[in-house]
Amino acid sequence: MIEFRLPSLGAEMDEGTLLEWRVKQGDVVHKGDVVAVVDTSKSAIDVEIWSEGTVYELVLEPQRKVPVGTLMARL
Repeated sequence: MIEFRLPSLGAEMDEGTLLEWRVKQGDVVHKGDVVAVVDTSKSAIDVEIWSEGTVYELVLEPQRKVPVGTLMARL
């Protein structure tokens, strides 16, 4: 099982807010696919996945602010 965690999307990013998922449980994803939109202190950013697989579980609920490294989903 692959754990997908909130990446640092900038040099000064310590936390982010998940605005929306672009995938749902059961979707097949490929490296480079945009899977979520995260709000940083500066802007909303598309987040790409780095692995291939099937979305097993979306752990993080939208509108939650969490620190970098927080588990977001499992593939």
